[in-house]
Amino acid sequence: MPFARTHRIVAMLFPISALNAGGCSSPPPPQPDRNVAIVDIIPVHAAGDALRQFSGVVRPYGETMLAFKRPGRVLALTVRVGDRVSAGQVLGRLGRAEADAGVAQASAELTAATADAQGARDAANRAQGLDGLGALSSAEVRQRALTARAADAKMAVAAAAARRSRDMLSDAMLVAPQDGVVTARLAEPGSVVDAGTTVLKLASGPSEVEIHAPADIRLTPGMMADVHSPGQAMAVTARLRLVSPEGDPASHLRDARFRLNGAGSPPYNSMVTLSLRASVPAQRIRVPLSAIADRAGRPYVWTILPDRRIRRQPVRITEWIGQDALVTGLRDGQSVVATAADTLVEGQGVVAAGIEPGFH
Repeated sequence: MPFARTHRIVAMLFPISALNAGGCSSPPPPQPDRNVAIVDIIPVHAAGDALRQFSGVVRPYGETMLAFKRPGRVLALTVRVGDRVSAGQVLGRLGRAEADAGVAQASAELTAATADAQGARDAANRAQGLDGLGALSSAEVRQRALTARAADAKMAVAAAAARRSRDMLSDAMLVAPQDGVVTARLAEPGSVVDAGTTVLKLASGPSEVEIHAPADIRLTPGMMADVHSPGQAMAVTARLRLVSPEGDPASHLRDARFRLNGAGSPPYNSMVTLSLRASVPAQRIRVPLSAIADRAGRPYVWTILPDRRIRRQPVRITEWIGQDALVTGLRDGQSVVATAADTLVEGQGVVAAGIEPGFH
């Protein structure tokens, strides 16, 4: 009997074991994928072009200092700052009293010298041949000829003085040498000025923006830029015309001139913001230096694919900024591995640090 009791216990336990083996128990825990790497994943973003923006001043292409050629009292100035003028236009006058008196005196002196020269020539002509007749000596005939030549020379001097006096009269007028805009008025009617003292400043040619750029920024003639002026919604395009070949040894800056294109240029001497256009339209992304690795001299980063695998993405470093670099070859908002470890391989699965592999 004892044996039979034991058999029945076994028979009762067997169906229960079989039931458990039939699927009523929970599945075994999944094993993590040991080929998946745990990495720090960060998004990277566009850096913008703040380093390619400069404060500039609107300047004329050329600026001429206008002055009277002789001293005198300013009688009138016909233009003011901001006026547009044409070549040959009279811009100002000096008092003419002294100049008129000078012209009258020179004219009278020329008349007298002309009369003396004519009389001397007539006397010299009448004396010719009289020495042979015994009426005049040879010395007297030669003397009359010399006197005529001297009179002609005095007449030439008087004629030059008359021309100079007339020029002095025209020098009393200030005339625009070319088309332009008056940018400064440094004298007023009634003031006395010396010859060569600047009275007006005349700007000519197209407007330009002058900037002081760091010497390490590459500037090539012809490159384009956008100019923004306070109070103006639309930017004005500009093209680099001139860049100084040498920078200032103290500030390490060099001057550059951008010619503004089209209408709507800001006024002279106004402050503007000039934004350089990249010669190659590529978005620059700011990336930590730890995310950049090097393979055969070519930098790259690990980017994250939609299936959570990594891909080696070549990049081009354009600038270093502290512990970061500006690169091209990535998109704004793209995710990359924060530390470009040499142990990672192309196509390897990754999971962000803090999430256990196999449970994501």
